[in-house]
Amino acid sequence: MHDDRRLTEVRLDRFVRERIDAAVYTRSVPLTLSSWDAPDEPVSVMEALRHEFAPQAHGAAWGRPWGTTWLRLQGEVPDSWGTATDTAVEIVVDLGFTTEIPGFQCEGIAWRPDGTIIKAISPRNQYIPLKLLGSGMAVDFYVEAAANPDVAQGWTFAAMPYGDKATAGSEPSYRLGTMAIAELNQTVWELQQDVWTLGGLMHELPMELPRRHEILRALERMMDIMDPDDVPGTATAGRAALAEVLGRPAYASAHKLVATGHAHIDSAWLWPVRETIRKCARTFSNVVALMDDSPDFVFSCSSAQQLAWIKEFYPELFGRIREKVKAGQFVPVGGMWVESDTNMPGGEAMARQFVEGKKFFLDEFGVDCQEAWLPDSFGYSAALPQIVKAAGSRWFLTQKISWNQVNRMPHHTFNWEGIDGTRLFTHFPPVDTYNSELSGRELAHAERN
Repeated sequence: MHDDRRLTEVRLDRFVRERIDAAVYTRSVPLTLSSWDAPDEPVSVMEALRHEFAPQAHGAAWGRPWGTTWLRLQGEVPDSWGTATDTAVEIVVDLGFTTEIPGFQCEGIAWRPDGTIIKAISPRNQYIPLKLLGSGMAVDFYVEAAANPDVAQGWTFAAMPYGDKATAGSEPSYRLGTMAIAELNQTVWELQQDVWTLGGLMHELPMELPRRHEILRALERMMDIMDPDDVPGTATAGRAALAEVLGRPAYASAHKLVATGHAHIDSAWLWPVRETIRKCARTFSNVVALMDDSPDFVFSCSSAQQLAWIKEFYPELFGRIREKVKAGQFVPVGGMWVESDTNMPGGEAMARQFVEGKKFFLDEFGVDCQEAWLPDSFGYSAALPQIVKAAGSRWFLTQKISWNQVNRMPHHTFNWEGIDGTRLFTHFPPVDTYNSELSGRELAHAERN
């Protein structure tokens, strides 16, 4: 018998890329665009809306480095769109993204004409459900688009002109992509997720396990059953072909992993602090929108300073966050003012991180965080167990020791003993990243590790 595994995998990659991905949106109509460029630093939404917006072309270049362009998007949803049981209407907003480096390129936040936030726009989150606009079949909203340049430059961190507005220049950094009203086929989207999940699992299973081959054959049957020229019409049959292997549980002794949403936002790194504030608003508005859609979604949020910024600059969003804290979906963690360095500060400074952080979480949310949360610290003071315990916290979570260049940390859950003998229960998640995508590769690594 011929071994056609590799051929089938290549065929699957093409089928997903050229057929399934292309059929998630069945039809679309372009929006009418207009824009206004903020002359210097970002302005409030109500200030921006007072200005005159000029017509903007699709595909136009936009955004000097570190500049802000406000876009107005208008249109009308065609009759009958989104009325079928497996369809919905979404607005697709592509500011000129690439998917490789989310967080280090242009980003945006969508606003209603009344000055309330809808949600954020980012490389891997380019859609706005029509229902969030609250305007029936009419589309009329604004996007505050931030033209942030990639100053990491392939993580070389070499000196470059983009690091300073004075030398960054004024040439546009991006070019607008798709700006359209689109009809989403929910069944095709679900099929896309099924294939992503099974494909990721398959590639992590040992070649000698029958389950790996059963998954591959199920994926092959899916392709054989479906009509590549009518993916929406045959997606249900395709999902049925995968249902059995997708529904099989892991073996009895497999690990049970727990996942929580989290966004590790550096309060000061490769962008101005004013951009950190906007990044927080973009992130948290998306999180709240996801919670509205999925009541079982839970998000962990550290750094009291970031929530204090939201309270000051985005009070309406802060009120929505408060409601999600009460509902148990938005969970403050860490009890510190920021995720601080612990190498250079003295004991007094580290103690005040907990004094100010815990006070904010208690005053604003009635939450007394029981853990210290430092996933990204490059080193740890041996006084930290004593300080954490003195602050009334009980546990510690970190991730950065997975980046060690020389010695490998041999344990993932342990008691860390400080210089005074204080012991602190510590967890070092085995997935080796605080930016997990919950891919098959990452989950398999966590179990093996």
